[in-house]
Amino acid sequence: MTAASPGAPGRRVTAHLVTAGAPAVLGGRVLFGQDPADVARGLGGLAPDAPLRALDVLTELASAPGGAPLHIDRVVFAGVGAEASWPSAAGAGLRPSPAELAVEEAAPENGLTPLRRFASYGIVTDPDGNVLLSLIAEGFPGAGTWHLPGGGVDAGEDVRAALRREVVEETGQDGLVGELVTVSSHRREGSGGHDIYAVWAFFRVLVRDPGPARVLEENGSTADARWFAPGEVAGLRLSTTARRGLAYLGLSGTV
Repeated sequence: MTAASPGAPGRRVTAHLVTAGAPAVLGGRVLFGQDPADVARGLGGLAPDAPLRALDVLTELASAPGGAPLHIDRVVFAGVGAEASWPSAAGAGLRPSPAELAVEEAAPENGLTPLRRFASYGIVTDPDGNVLLSLIAEGFPGAGTWHLPGGGVDAGEDVRAALRREVVEETGQDGLVGELVTVSSHRREGSGGHDIYAVWAFFRVLVRDPGPARVLEENGSTADARWFAPGEVAGLRLSTTARRGLAYLGLSGTV
């Protein structure tokens, strides 16, 4: 829903549920404000609290009818016991198709300007289990809190390539992007007259040869970067994103 520059791909997000039956993979469009996991549960008629495992995020670059470019981020979940069906189904064409996704969705009816974002964040560790965090600079949302390295996925960019780029820019470390940990969403209304909706993908990232963390980007949202021992994280003031991601490692900090 963010205004695109001329020629930039339209952005879409879809959610998919891997099942043990036929069809093996169900799919649906994620509308503004919807949580991808909730959409996946709805596809399978599952209970609102049914456990799901996030399996993958696939970046698809396609053309809508008429030739307009589309960037589609497809978020894949599986229900309990269905995870093994995903590798065999991964090569199949996923629905909804680019043609089905070409139609623009209606804007929220709250009078605010909608801004939509897909972001990729890393739970970044070294071989000793130390955790790499970045400090949000003044003038940006969450200023003064420690954050997970990562950020927005550019149009036409793969989520993993975006994360590796962001880790280098924000911390000076070259990491290996590994397992998808989870995918969640966040919505904040009224910020500067905007309705901001983001889908967050969290990956494990391993820095095999860590060095001193240093910020390489200039005039960006990162003021500092540091390695922390796991026991130090609990005493840190963390961003909402960091608290949500690090909860999957059993780590948390202060608000």
